[in-house]
Amino acid sequence: MRRAASRSASAAAAAVAAVALGVVGSGAAATEAIPAPPSGAALAALAQPPAYGPLASQRIYFVMPDRYANGDPSNDAGALTGTRGQTGFDPTDTGYYHGGDLKGLVGGCETGDGLARIRGLGFTAVWVTPPVKQKPVIAGSAGYHGYWGLDFTTVDPHLGTDADFAALVACAHRLGMKVYLDVVVNHTADVILPQGGSSWAGGIPYRDCNGRVFDPARYAGGRTFPCLNLRSFPRTPSVFPGDGQLKQPAWLNDVTAYHNRGDIQFDSCSELCFEQGDFFGLDDLFTEQPRVVTGLAELWASWIARYKVDGFRIDTARHVDEAFFRVWVPRIMAAARAAGVPDFQLFGEVFIDNAIDLVPFVRDRGLPNLLDFPLQAAAAGFAAGDAGPRGIAARIGDDDYFRLADGAAPVPPTFLGNHDMGRAALKIQERSRATGDALLRRTLLATDLLYLLRGAPTVLYGDELGLVGRGGDQQARHDLFGTRVEEWRTQARIGAGPIGSGSLLGERDHPLEARLRLLSSLRDAYPALSKGATIVRRAQGSVLVVSRIDPAEGREYVAAFNSGTAEARVTVSTSTPGTAWTPVLGTPGVSGSLTLTLPPLSSALLRAEALVPRRAPARPTVRVSADALTDFWAVGATASGASSVAFAVRRRTGGWRRVGVDDSPPFRAFLDPARFRRNEKVHVAAVARSLDGRTAVSKVIPFTVRRR
Repeated sequence: MRRAASRSASAAAAAVAAVALGVVGSGAAATEAIPAPPSGAALAALAQPPAYGPLASQRIYFVMPDRYANGDPSNDAGALTGTRGQTGFDPTDTGYYHGGDLKGLVGGCETGDGLARIRGLGFTAVWVTPPVKQKPVIAGSAGYHGYWGLDFTTVDPHLGTDADFAALVACAHRLGMKVYLDVVVNHTADVILPQGGSSWAGGIPYRDCNGRVFDPARYAGGRTFPCLNLRSFPRTPSVFPGDGQLKQPAWLNDVTAYHNRGDIQFDSCSELCFEQGDFFGLDDLFTEQPRVVTGLAELWASWIARYKVDGFRIDTARHVDEAFFRVWVPRIMAAARAAGVPDFQLFGEVFIDNAIDLVPFVRDRGLPNLLDFPLQAAAAGFAAGDAGPRGIAARIGDDDYFRLADGAAPVPPTFLGNHDMGRAALKIQERSRATGDALLRRTLLATDLLYLLRGAPTVLYGDELGLVGRGGDQQARHDLFGTRVEEWRTQARIGAGPIGSGSLLGERDHPLEARLRLLSSLRDAYPALSKGATIVRRAQGSVLVVSRIDPAEGREYVAAFNSGTAEARVTVSTSTPGTAWTPVLGTPGVSGSLTLTLPPLSSALLRAEALVPRRAPARPTVRVSADALTDFWAVGATASGASSVAFAVRRRTGGWRRVGVDDSPPFRAFLDPARFRRNEKVHVAAVARSLDGRTAVSKVIPFTVRRR
């Protein structure tokens, strides 16, 4: 998949391509019979609007148990003895265990500073870093974060017991909350020693046990794989004496289950390097092997069966082969169904901030959902005043690339900062140079964006308390209970004084906590904010205005944001002309059809008093053009009165099949030439649907799907 040089260039290229193609597309035979447009039951099925899944209604609190609360000091050393190099425990060092645990996170369940506090902030789900048993220390740092797994079948003793994890899930469910478990499928803790050095050995091929060269990609996703021995690998694997049986399940101790190709070179890495290299030296699993895929499916399925967790966040999802998720995901979903877990969710971490580069992970690799790194970059830049709103508008438009035939609306978990890149306030500070009250106001604005735009808002623990930090990784992983890290005690916060030596968990009046409670109540009260269509009304200067339309009620809401330091006055068109508007957030001036006066660094949400007018949609006009950002063909349609437009293709055999449905104009879907025969002739139609369910079908046009 290629990328265009710029979005302005892409728009021009698309216009030229559309003119060149004309209305009937490229290379269509003039005498070819045009099939009848879809009708009857087929039309009704095609016209169904996008479906917003359960994740759309969730608000996620991302928490690292070691740093939240210490409910049981007796497990601080993880049942180990000796120095910190042996136990991993040193609460004065940012890189070691600090004593937080699962009992501390649960608290009193319905009362106290644990899950009850988190639920009180308006969160409906907790995402918990991997609780599995870790290698305590690697290279002068500890596995407090959970990503250095040794025994994937049990809870790390630093965090408590298996019973403590079961109690966490049970308490969350009692409070009406979901639990999303952070899982790792790419690597284990670093145990294997590569002979000849750890540098990336990209030029050395794999060989089977008979010495024949082979390409693992040929076998990825399949049921067979060449035989292997220690001489099969670019780097011959070995382990220290006594370390050969550290991992569980037992199959993880077989060194031939790993790539053994050396470390990822992040500054000069190919895609092969990202997929087969050791992530910062961690043992990289050979996921092209069917036994590894099966083992990882059985391993993580067991956590669903035992604890009834509600979903997985998938760590380092970029770093497995491209066939892995197409096999692993269906097995995990089957395990969730067998365990009686409804609406099980999966979302992966692919640390890329360009949406187009993320598209293959969903369309081709089979990941159902991804953390929204592109929106993080755009939202932080806008809230900081460092970038205009067009990046956010473009990201919302790019949702169309993730719309598939199943009709599922894209609902990515959205966020402003995380435990790797740094906290939300820090990311805004880095781009604004703001401090104190100015930084607080910009962080509040960013939080409004997170909750009023589409997606599942995800907040890093401690951000609600004004923590800023001085960097990513260890510097973004503060203690919320009384910290013994000296530098953290004196770091500035926004909206409050420094941490000091006391616990932060008793605070209830921080301005960010108050804003989270308010925004959560708005998302509860107005389903359009979770499951409504998004229409960008203005993205210019310092102002972003979007409509959110509730398809069930047929009511429009308008969210407006001003990241400038001066008052902004804008007039926008809406889907509800002539209505009165009632502010439900902020204090905007409102006049005329919809003229807004927005104070500096402010947000507003308005509710239309009248419903969106009901009218039959016009017959859509469909067009096909070359997409300038990808190798796809873009199928677009215009249809006044439409709340959504579905796009369908009819091939030489079979009936009409939907390729996508869009409820956010401009309406479009995409044809991927790789999914069609070379120069295959197809027919294309668009189906417009109004809010009250009336439909209109376009003229059927022929199109030849050429490679681009």
